Amino acid sequence: MNTDETAATQHRDALLALGGLALTLFLVSLDQTVVGTAMPKIIADLDGFELYAWVTTAYLLAQTVVLPIVGKLGDLFGRKWMTLGGVGIFLAASGFCGIADSMGWLIAGRGLQGIGSGMIMATVFAQVADIFPDLRDRARYQGLLFAVFALSSVIGPPLGGWITDTFSWRWIFYINLPLGLFSVLVLPKVLPQSKSKPGAKIDYRGALTISISIIGLLLGLELIAAGHSWTSAEVVGSLLAAVIAFAIFIPLETRVADPIIPFSLFRNRTISAVSAVMFLFGIVMFGMLLYTPLYIQGVLGLSASQSGILMLPMSFAMPVVGILVGQIVARVGVLRPFLVGGLLVMSIGALLLTTVGTGTREWQIGMYLFLAALGMGSIFPVANLIVQSAAPAAMLGVATSTVQFLRLIGSTVGTAIIGSIVTSGYSAEMVKLAGKEEVPAAALSALDSPNALVSQQSLAHLSELMSPLANGTALMEQLLSAARSGLAAAIHNGYLLMLVVIILALICSLFVRKLRLAEKQAVREKTEADITSVSAH
Repeated sequence: MNTDETAATQHRDALLALGGLALTLFLVSLDQTVVGTAMPKIIADLDGFELYAWVTTAYLLAQTVVLPIVGKLGDLFGRKWMTLGGVGIFLAASGFCGIADSMGWLIAGRGLQGIGSGMIMATVFAQVADIFPDLRDRARYQGLLFAVFALSSVIGPPLGGWITDTFSWRWIFYINLPLGLFSVLVLPKVLPQSKSKPGAKIDYRGALTISISIIGLLLGLELIAAGHSWTSAEVVGSLLAAVIAFAIFIPLETRVADPIIPFSLFRNRTISAVSAVMFLFGIVMFGMLLYTPLYIQGVLGLSASQSGILMLPMSFAMPVVGILVGQIVARVGVLRPFLVGGLLVMSIGALLLTTVGTGTREWQIGMYLFLAALGMGSIFPVANLIVQSAAPAAMLGVATSTVQFLRLIGSTVGTAIIGSIVTSGYSAEMVKLAGKEEVPAAALSALDSPNALVSQQSLAHLSELMSPLANGTALMEQLLSAARSGLAAAIHNGYLLMLVVIILALICSLFVRKLRLAEKQAVREKTEADITSVSAH
C-alpha cells in the first residue's frame, strides 16, 4: 500500500471512529431527557408514583459519580476500552430497562445506564484528541460533537413523547440497541488507543470519598428541586455528608501519585478559569432549558407543542453555531475571543429574558432564546479545546472529563437553586391570594405548585371546584390571572439570577490566556520529536 492509500485509509478510519463516537454521544445525551415525557405512562404501567423522581435521579447520580473517576482511569490505562466498556454497559442496561416489570427494576436499569453514560461522557471528547492529534483538525470535529450533544439534548422530550404515543415507552430504551450496534461493530477496529501509564495505581480512597461527596451533594440538591426545604433533615444531612467527604478527599489527593482529580491542574490559570466558566454555564443553560418552557406554558398559556415550536430556534442555533465555530477556529487558530464572545452574546440574551412578563409576545421569547443559543453554541466546543490545549498530554482525559463533570454539577446546582426561587416566589404570591375571602381554599390547593398551571388535569379540577359558584367563571379567570402573574414574577427572579451567573462566567473568561493553535501544535510536535529522539538513543 503506497503513502496516499495509507493516508486515505487512516482518514477513513478517523471519520468512522468519529461517526461511532458521535452516535454513542447522541444516544447517551438523548437518554438524559427522552424519558421525562414518557414517565406518566411508565407510572401507569409499573404503578410506582412514589418512586417517580428516582428514574431520573438514579441515572444522574451514576453518571456524575463515574465521570471524574473514569476520566482519570482513561489517562492511566488508555481510553479506548473505557469507551467501549461504557457503550456495552449502556446498551445492556437499555435492554434491561426495556423489559422492566417494576419501578425498582427500571430504576436499577437507569442506574446502570448512568454508569455507561458516565464512562462515555468521560472519554468521548478526549477521544477526539486521540483521533485527531493536530489541534486544527480537532477544532473542526469538536464542534461537530457538540452539535450532536446539543441537538440530542433538546429533541429528547418531543421524541420521547412521539415514541411513547406511537409505539410504547419501552421503545425509548429499545431504540438504543440497533443504533448502538454500529458503534459496537466499528469502534473496536478504528478507535485508537491512548497511551497508558506504566506502573499506575488506582486511587481507591480518592474514588470512594469523591463518590460519597457527589452522591450527598446531588441527593441534597435533588430533594430541594423536589420541594424539600433547605433546612429539612434530609437536605442538611445529605449536604453535610458531601462537605465532610470532600474535606477528607482534598488531603488524600495531595498525598497520592495518581489522584482522581489532580489539583495541580488548577494551578494553570486557563484551566481554572474555564472550569469556573463551565460550572456557571451549566447553571444558566439548564435553567433556561427547564424554566423557559414553564414560562411559555404556565404564564402565556400556550400548549406543550407550541412551546416546543418556540424553542426550535434555540434547539437548532446551538448545534449549527457549534459546527461553524469549529470550522472558523480551525482556520483562524485563536480560541479566547470565541469563548468571551459567546458568553457576551449569551449575557445579552439573558438580559433580554429578564424583561419578559405576562404581556410579552411569543416571537420575542423565541428571539431572546435564539440570541442566547448563539452564545451557547460557541462556548462548549471552544472550552474543551482550550482545556485540551492548556493541559499536559498525560492529563488530557482527566482535564476534559473535569470540565464535563463541573458542567453537570452546575446544571444540578442551577436546577435546585432556580427551582427553589421559582417555587418559593410562586408560593408567596399564592399566600397573598389566600387572604381573599372569595377564593375557596380548595381552589388555592389545586394551584399549589407552578406545575398546576400547565397540567390539564389540575386545571380541569379547578374548573369543577369553581363552576358551582355564582361568579365562578369570572373568579376562576381572576385566580388564574393572579397565579400567572405570580409565576411570571417568580421566573423573572430566576432569570435575574441567570444573568448574574453568566456575567460572572464572562468575567472568569477574561482570565483565559491567549492561545494560538498553530503555536501549540508546533510545541507539541517538537516535544514528541524530542521524546522520539531520546528513545532512539
